[in-house]
Amino acid sequence: MKLLLQVGGIMALALLYYAYLGNYVPQKEVLPPEELKITADMTADEMAEAGAELYKGKGACGGCHTIGQSGSVLRFPDLGTIGSLAGTRIPGKNDVEYLSESMYEPNKFIVTGFNAGMTPTHKAPFNFSDEEILAVVAYLQGLGGTPNVTLATKTSYYSGASVDAAAGEAVTQDESATPETVSETVLFDKFKCTLCHSLSDDKKVVGPSLQKVGKRLSSAKLYESIMNPNAVIKKSYPKGVMADTLAASHFYTTITVNELKTMVDYLSSSKGGKK
Repeated sequence: MKLLLQVGGIMALALLYYAYLGNYVPQKEVLPPEELKITADMTADEMAEAGAELYKGKGACGGCHTIGQSGSVLRFPDLGTIGSLAGTRIPGKNDVEYLSESMYEPNKFIVTGFNAGMTPTHKAPFNFSDEEILAVVAYLQGLGGTPNVTLATKTSYYSGASVDAAAGEAVTQDESATPETVSETVLFDKFKCTLCHSLSDDKKVVGPSLQKVGKRLSSAKLYESIMNPNAVIKKSYPKGVMADTLAASHFYTTITVNELKTMVDYLSSSKGGKK
């Protein structure tokens, strides 16, 4: 009888825990934001406005950079006055060239006191188009400086906009391409998990490797690690980084119950691989 009561108590606690998760995570699918249009007739200020949206949204840049007193995660340099500093960082490079290089080849020049590790923004998981990168450059110019970039601006990485003459819009993607099937790994790219965690090997990035994490943690512990990452911190890793990063990238307000379950199921099944 005592054993039955104990089992019943454990089941009741489990039901309460998953009921809590169901209420904590958004219960409906969140529609993706409308596609940002970057057109050839945009002024530098309009480019900067578009760049600000990309910085805060698609790029989730606030997960690693602060802007003055805004933000609490400083994994890479603060950008509060980058508009005035960019043209002085590398002799012979003006602000546009420096900012462009920082996005296409971010590990080519490392600011003193910081480590390499930023992912090129034109590659997965960001997949910024050349025009989107130019818009972010305009936004960064405006942080302590004055934006002067338009789609007519040419750099070492960008030779000019490909413009649809009829619509007057910059062509930023191949509309005939077949949409990618959503999978667990696509979700990890979508929420930028692979910037901090390795999925396929034991390599240490910013956070612990997730290879064979299903052997180490139960599904309940995986849910806790995602929804309350400060609950348990693995030895040698700083407290607060994951929580701040997820908050800055709007993870908790955009992920759905189904997406969270898919991610946890995938991690739970990660029990093999090379030893």
